[in-house]
Amino acid sequence: MIYIEPRSMDAAFHFSVEEYLTERAESDEAILMLWQTDRTVMIGSNQVTRAEIDEIAVGENDIRVVRRRSGGGTIFTDPKTLLYTVILPWTDATDTREIIRRRVAGPIVDAPADMGVPAVLEGRNDILANGKKVSGLAQYIKGGRICSHGSLLYDADLDLLAKVLRADPEKIQGKAIRSVRSRVANLKESMAENLTFEGFKAALKERLFAENEIRAYTLTRQDTEAVHAIRERSYGTEAWTWDKAPPYSFRNSKRYPGGRIEVSLAVERGLVRDCRIRGDFLGLLPIRELEENIVGCRLNADALSRILNLAENDLPRYLGGLTKQNLMDCIFA
Repeated sequence: MIYIEPRSMDAAFHFSVEEYLTERAESDEAILMLWQTDRTVMIGSNQVTRAEIDEIAVGENDIRVVRRRSGGGTIFTDPKTLLYTVILPWTDATDTREIIRRRVAGPIVDAPADMGVPAVLEGRNDILANGKKVSGLAQYIKGGRICSHGSLLYDADLDLLAKVLRADPEKIQGKAIRSVRSRVANLKESMAENLTFEGFKAALKERLFAENEIRAYTLTRQDTEAVHAIRERSYGTEAWTWDKAPPYSFRNSKRYPGGRIEVSLAVERGLVRDCRIRGDFLGLLPIRELEENIVGCRLNADALSRILNLAENDLPRYLGGLTKQNLMDCIFA
């Protein structure tokens, strides 16, 4: 087994390494990668990004948002979350469930068990400890190989996780998949021995290495250049993270001292294709003029703020006693 541990805390870089190795590995030897990230939200390939996160909380806490190539739900990772990747050959006859159970989840479950933690694989892709989720797995196939990856919560900031992840089926309708956040826990809570994150990582590596003949590999300069090229055209871009999602509609309403406002949006490829603003606010100018300014805007807080700033002098005439921040909160808060 080839072992790689890239020295980066950037999730987009690691996803690019996975794709590079999945497409271009020169042998059928299994590849194992252990890695970490800064505070990051990872979106599944079929999800609507802004339906899964609280954008204001993400911005206030300087959290990166990255879309991965695999399916499944949204997860939160931070420097005390350990991520793992296993890349294996794949053909039409490959049993992907068996790969998950035997080659990927099996060793990850066994290692905590050796440390006194009763971890089990449950359902399609969850690892539980004492009935709470500590790890989730996802896969994708590309270039004759299957890439399986997952996160292992060890001592993550679960308060921040709860603050930034959200899914509201009342407000988002469409063909996109929405994650339902499971009850999660840190593996450290179940550990008999009080290991630091680095101590746990070292113990896990020792357990994994004992079962496999390991050949360490360091990415060459040529490898790294190719990885950065992948990152720059996909995982590191706003278009990949925010626009790669099925069309969907958004509707929300709020009441403020200046009146009630209801916003309905049709969104496709991350852009507002239609906008309707309704309510009992005392506007003076036709609200359709403001709606038309918003159509074509990329649906994120910074882009919409710039659009509204251009109409700043007229906003009181459109929205009566409502403010720019009221409108922004109705959409993003």
